[in-house]
Amino acid sequence: MSQHRLALTRYEDYYAMLSDRVRMEAYERAINQVVQRGDHVLDLGAGTGILGFLALKAGAERVYAIEKSDSIELAREVAHRNGFLERIEFFKESSLDVILTRKADVLVSETLGSFGIDENTLEFIADAKKRLLKPAARLLPRGMNLFLSPVEAPDTFRKLSFWQEVSGLDFSPALETFSKKMLVEDLPDSGLLSTPMKFSGIDFHTDFDVIQDGVLRFVMQRAATIHGFAGWFELELSEGVKLSTAPGKEKTHWKQAFFPAWPSVQVVRGDVLDLSLEVTPQDPGSDNTTISYNYRCTQLANEWQEMKVGRNDPCPCGSSRKFKKCCG
Repeated sequence: MSQHRLALTRYEDYYAMLSDRVRMEAYERAINQVVQRGDHVLDLGAGTGILGFLALKAGAERVYAIEKSDSIELAREVAHRNGFLERIEFFKESSLDVILTRKADVLVSETLGSFGIDENTLEFIADAKKRLLKPAARLLPRGMNLFLSPVEAPDTFRKLSFWQEVSGLDFSPALETFSKKMLVEDLPDSGLLSTPMKFSGIDFHTDFDVIQDGVLRFVMQRAATIHGFAGWFELELSEGVKLSTAPGKEKTHWKQAFFPAWPSVQVVRGDVLDLSLEVTPQDPGSDNTTISYNYRCTQLANEWQEMKVGRNDPCPCGSSRKFKKCCG
């Protein structure tokens, strides 16, 4: 008869993360490059402890594993099973409340959402730099770039429209909720409608703002329907070790962030869209963020109708094709 002492309610999450080959190989390669023998390593948001264990295998003398969820109990048992227990100090609390007797030489952390910073990682890293790390500490990751692009994603959009009516009932309150939330979706690069733009570039070794905001301008490259905005990140873990979650790249458990545009927007080539987006901590010390965005888009098709462009006329978008074959 077996006994199950650990109730891991996030089994699927942890399985997805630890079985993500792209994630695991990149982090292990970077840790082996950054961690030096005798280092004291801070594992921020340790989860099941995997990054701390890799740091110990790479030569770290001691790991401070900080994790406020029950998964730290699994990490403790894994440490015991692998002979690491005497070299790890576990903290089951928020890193904002932790005090170390000796500051760490290295930070390893993977508290990343599908849009990189949507799990409020910036607040926790900024605090760790001030209180828990040596001034010249090495940080892993070193930096991150965030990208956005308008996207045509009919399959994802159908998941939203589903909530208009369920079994003959008006379920529009669910639609109103989900159409304003970031979704996690596997988005094809063929759906991108404009050249991707960098929303933010963050160097973790420098001072950075925990609130990230910006305004981006996109020019549509073809006639299509904007169903939302694709968001992703490129991570620099260490010198020469990078990881990208962009559409079209090798798949990861992060997939891509999808910010819905409800209702959808019909565009033609040459239409211009301005997107304003802000990511801010939901509350001090929260693991969540509030993502606010709004957008404005030109409607060239309407203007061309007023100009009475004929279907056999050259398309005003400049494609050299007939209007009816291009944007008509």
